[in-house]
Amino acid sequence: MNPRTDIRDPEPSTAAFVPRVLVLDLDGTTIDYRQQLHPRVRDAVRAVAAHMPVIVATGRMYRSALYWAAELGVSEPLVCYQGAMVRETPRPDGSPGRTIFEQPLRAEPARRALHIARAQNWHFQAYQDDELLCEQDRPEARLYSHISGVPFRLVPDLEPLLVRGTTKAACVIEDPAEVDRASALMTQELGGSARVTRSNPEFVEIIDPEVSKAVGCEIVCARLGYSLAESVAIGDAPNDVELLTAAGYAVAVETSRPEVLAAADATCAPPEEGGVADVLESLGLF
Repeated sequence: MNPRTDIRDPEPSTAAFVPRVLVLDLDGTTIDYRQQLHPRVRDAVRAVAAHMPVIVATGRMYRSALYWAAELGVSEPLVCYQGAMVRETPRPDGSPGRTIFEQPLRAEPARRALHIARAQNWHFQAYQDDELLCEQDRPEARLYSHISGVPFRLVPDLEPLLVRGTTKAACVIEDPAEVDRASALMTQELGGSARVTRSNPEFVEIIDPEVSKAVGCEIVCARLGYSLAESVAIGDAPNDVELLTAAGYAVAVETSRPEVLAAADATCAPPEEGGVADVLESLGLF
């Protein structure tokens, strides 16, 4: 693969690939880190969603992703929590969408991650029943709540709740060097009991080792009668690597980390410049 191919080139190397499914990451790919959606991207995705399946694959909670799915005209099941949950969008009558798949982080690694975070004074949060749970009202909790659009609920002690596991766990850390340290330490200490990944620059996310966006998207593709190998996928962060690797054609935002670029066939502009719209136009999807 040559990740240096720019999708905006006059003749980008698409290898005559004709996708049957479009898969989109949200933050840093489709919407920018100010939570803004470029009008060109909105209109392009809506146009594509009118004639082919579009899957949103995100680290966001289900109810956080719903708003953006509606903005984009997406009605396929949402792949949320880094792939730990796949859930249908609400039905036309307003009734809740059915959960198709959910595989939470087990109790033991969840509690271990909590202990590590407490020892390092890192903000830690858990998720149950699509609710955001924290022990302290910290600036990091408010940052996450602002980005996600979901209020957090304070609990006196997360540990007893983690007996049920958690859809995912996350540390929110504003110092980039400390984010790197947290990711490395969690990976070392949790070993094979969990997978530690990155999405937004401030987030260190911990999920069950058997799940990923690729796993969740393959479930949705199978329901549609396709495989992930028939999709074009666009992403920007380490949590997108498995997805980009499994897709038939993969595009990474040009500002992505090296490991993300290495998994891509081409690059595109960041969301504030309408990169997703450029990809869809280049592939002739609208």
